[in-house]
Amino acid sequence: MKKIFILKGKSETGKTTKINQIVDWIISNYGCSNTVGFDSTNLLKDTHGVLKIKKLSIGINSSGDTEWEVKKIDNLKVESSELINSPDIIICSCRTKGKGRKHLIDNYNYSKGWLRVFINVEEFNKLDLKNQKARDTRILKEIKTWLTGLEKL
Repeated sequence: MKKIFILKGKSETGKTTKINQIVDWIISNYGCSNTVGFDSTNLLKDTHGVLKIKKLSIGINSSGDTEWEVKKIDNLKVESSELINSPDIIICSCRTKGKGRKHLIDNYNYSKGWLRVFINVEEFNKLDLKNQKARDTRILKEIKTWLTGLEKL
């Protein structure tokens, strides 16, 4: 079963930044090449592509504000021994409602072979740095826990 982790939240809650922090962590800790357009000097810049860690593939799509942006995950592909498949894991984002979220619910579900995990990115007042930091720490820790030690057999 493949896994999809979806950061779900309103605009300007830091979904892209958190996905980029996870990309940085994966590249730094697993030594894979930056094949997703990650820019360590700009965590607000969207990233898209597939990271490879030995036999494991992780699709990344940080842009999820519109249905079109969410659907970019449909094009994340991995070539292996003459087969073209979707990645083993996808990390992406979407809004709290709308066509993009509906696309994820309809196409990335248990009946289609996906373990789907929505991770809520709560909205806090821009000046509420304490709650923002606690939220961000919790989200990063959760995703890292899901990914730590993963290796495709």
